Amino acid sequence: MPNKGRWLWVVVIPVAFWIGSPAAPAADAPRGKDIPKPPKLNWEKKQLKDDLNEGIAVGDINKDGTLDISSGTSWYEGPSFKAHPLRELRIDNEEFMTSNGEHLFDLNGDGFLDVISASWFSDKLFWYENPGPRGFDAGKAWAEHLIVDGQNACEGTLLVDLDGDKVPEIVVNSWDENKPMTVVRITPGKGGQAPRFMRVDVGDKGHGHGIVVGDINGDRRPDIVVPKGWFEQPAKDLWTTKWKFHPGLELTHTSLPGLIVDVNNDGRNDIVIGHAHDYGLFWLEQGPAKDGELTWTRHDIDKSISQYHCLIWTDLDGDGRNEVVTGKRWRGHKGADPGSADPICVVRYLWDPAKKAFERDAITFNDKVGTGMQIRAVDLNGDDKLDIAVAGKTGTYVLFNKGPAGK
Repeated sequence: MPNKGRWLWVVVIPVAFWIGSPAAPAADAPRGKDIPKPPKLNWEKKQLKDDLNEGIAVGDINKDGTLDISSGTSWYEGPSFKAHPLRELRIDNEEFMTSNGEHLFDLNGDGFLDVISASWFSDKLFWYENPGPRGFDAGKAWAEHLIVDGQNACEGTLLVDLDGDKVPEIVVNSWDENKPMTVVRITPGKGGQAPRFMRVDVGDKGHGHGIVVGDINGDRRPDIVVPKGWFEQPAKDLWTTKWKFHPGLELTHTSLPGLIVDVNNDGRNDIVIGHAHDYGLFWLEQGPAKDGELTWTRHDIDKSISQYHCLIWTDLDGDGRNEVVTGKRWRGHKGADPGSADPICVVRYLWDPAKKAFERDAITFNDKVGTGMQIRAVDLNGDDKLDIAVAGKTGTYVLFNKGPAGK
């Protein structure tokens, strides 16, 4: 039956199941009236694993000069992406693997990339130590080490350099608005020595589901945007001074991450963000400041897809202009979100400066590939085109960019 002007869909009995986990969308599920136009780029799909993991990262894990992928319980050796063991994960709250994302960074200074990871229902952040060639040959799990604890209600993390010292910080997002705005500083080890970590609460409260990091006020210092407002990075003493909180956005369940970019090229940075657990993708146009505070005008981009949980800003078609790349996260709240049964997809949005609007272009649609907590865009096969690595509850995939459609 019609779904209030969105995709038309019919409930069917799924044809593929995981034991003890939710069924993947049927590959032959009926499509609705919002079937996307033929894609402008050709994509080749490769599934790496069929599980519930929703985090993924890309880097040269074994230092052979070829990019690899870490995703949940395994790392995948490029260019064939053969699976190797990495860590054990359990399932919490019926269908959530205990990883809400991951990042690759050499924490102990031994030259090998380690994994940083957290979970929704744990109060701890961990790092997993890359064992190097001997460990790879032995096929053992990577050693787990604590980063910090006290992070209950952790929606996810970002790895970003806030202070410009070329060492990233871990920015922790909590869905609990009363939790502090937490950043974890990293002091990497040297020659295999253990790293050190320092937790800094840059704000006392005003948090909430969803986060965006970037220079929102044009002072060339990254700020932190949350659903209810934004934390302004101070000009000095940023690790010993509380960041000023500017209220006023009044958003709910936003993407992690969203984007801070100058959409319309007017010299002011805007916010691109979606509903992580409802329908809608939109951008907030920054206008002239009023009474010392930034002003915003909302523009809808697409109301037909739900659960835009993560966004990236990248140039997939190589035309020199970045696009919004996102998609539908499947079963973000165990099927309870509006539109949860709609077809899953990965899509991109291209800005048309003449129309001052975004145009949607499908990457995958109703083909068992959706998004989880992270999307990575990187050239994985050396053909000078950006590919996509993505993990969600329907599996871990690589989407190889084969160039313009029809060629």
